[in-house]
Amino acid sequence: MIDLSYRSKIKDFHSKMNHQFGSKILNILNGQVMYEVFQTNKFLEKGEYIPFNEAMCSHETSVAIFSDEFINLRALGHKVSIQEYKNLTMTPLKPLFEKEYKCIVLWFGDDMFCQINMLTVLAYLEQVAYKGKVFFNMVNEMTYEIETTEIFLSSYKKVYQQVLIDHQFPHIKVIPSIFQGIKLYLKYIKVDNEIVTYIRENEDRSQNELLENLFQSFPQYGLGDVQYLKIIETISKV
Repeated sequence: MIDLSYRSKIKDFHSKMNHQFGSKILNILNGQVMYEVFQTNKFLEKGEYIPFNEAMCSHETSVAIFSDEFINLRALGHKVSIQEYKNLTMTPLKPLFEKEYKCIVLWFGDDMFCQINMLTVLAYLEQVAYKGKVFFNMVNEMTYEIETTEIFLSSYKKVYQQVLIDHQFPHIKVIPSIFQGIKLYLKYIKVDNEIVTYIRENEDRSQNELLENLFQSFPQYGLGDVQYLKIIETISKV
């Protein structure tokens, strides 16, 4: 359960947003786990909440976000059927596609995994020429302390293309957390990154011990066991 003081801050934020924008607010959460935490702590009582169930730091993507090409590429990368991908990722996002909102609030952590996901969402909002307000609540996913920043859409679609399609560092100013996420992402996609080096140097450890050490050694990447197990499997095949 979340600390009472942080619960209070989240509820105060909701009250402020509801007072300003009424019911025309969409909250996008970084994944199903965060969604379930909000559900458990009864933060879902006002407004709409949807999870972004993706791991955009892994696998190929397309310029047109959430297009058929995007769905096909993402499903292929995750090794699931197109229908499975639609059920897991696209269906929860239906309110984003079908309704209009005065305000969208993004709830994401500050690690690479979360920030590359958030970059994708911001790029999509520019793609559809969203005109409402956008706020980013940077969430400490251990304590659920939040830090709120208003985001002004302008160049995130271009940054998304430069980073996730061209794998180049952008020469466009972005907020500090996304800047840091991009730096880590461009390190992460290299064949011999620091995670790969660490795994190779500790191959004698059991899988559970290795996973635990990876979580502790590289929290800034925000990777889960699925991503780490895939890297371990790839290395073991070489």
